[in-house]
Amino acid sequence: MHRILFSFLLLLPILGHSQQAWKELWHLDIDSTAIWDIDPFHQSIIYQNQNIQKRDAKGVIMLQESIKSLGNIQKIDAQNPLKIVLFSEDQQSVCFLDNALALQGDCIYLSDLNVSLAASVSASIQTDRIWIYDEPNSKIELITLRNSQGQLVQNVKGLLNMKSIVNMQEIDNRLYLFDEINQVAWFDQFGNFIDVATLTPYKPIYPIQDYFLIAEGKNIQTVNLDSEFVSFFFAGDSILDSKILKMEVSGDRLYVQTQSRLYCFRILPPTN
Repeated sequence: MHRILFSFLLLLPILGHSQQAWKELWHLDIDSTAIWDIDPFHQSIIYQNQNIQKRDAKGVIMLQESIKSLGNIQKIDAQNPLKIVLFSEDQQSVCFLDNALALQGDCIYLSDLNVSLAASVSASIQTDRIWIYDEPNSKIELITLRNSQGQLVQNVKGLLNMKSIVNMQEIDNRLYLFDEINQVAWFDQFGNFIDVATLTPYKPIYPIQDYFLIAEGKNIQTVNLDSEFVSFFFAGDSILDSKILKMEVSGDRLYVQTQSRLYCFRILPPTN
């Protein structure tokens, strides 16, 4: 199951208006270092203080578990709610939780797969596979979980002039690589290179089809692949408690993390 983004028909009114209306559904206090992701059912998976929570679409806590034994977690990928990916860059391990936050089998240690140093991982829409970016070797690998075999997909250094990769994420059937200065490269679901864009450095960004969301303080704009302004997307000056650190879109909802809160907003249909 993959993350569902705005459909093109829903995106059109957003790009065509200078101001889009949003309704806050919920917010909760979190640490600025909290790690989180949203599953396709609008359930949030949040890791902080070596505990992991699962909250429903209304932001109400459903489950909470201690995962101290797994070490520090640098990334959660919940696009498959039945197989939630936890990545520990410190321990170079990938672990999987079921929908009750129970550990599924043993964690995978990436050194056993001849990965020198993984900078990021991503779940894949392809059954029983995950993406891994090996930083020292500048390569993308597609790992088949059932036999722990890796398949080299791309040598990024030989293809692109990107800096250190800070995140890799499969979104809407595309695999995105993000480097430390907001260069973004994307590939199809089989790892074939599609395109690359250079966006404003050091700003939170999120891709939606052939556009990008880029945060400026408490506000979000839509830009095209040339980093040119297209439209205003979200105005948070009177809503958010501090600047945006991270954002995600899932269906008709926008999730925004600030220094101390996680917010969930739903887009309101345009009025005539």
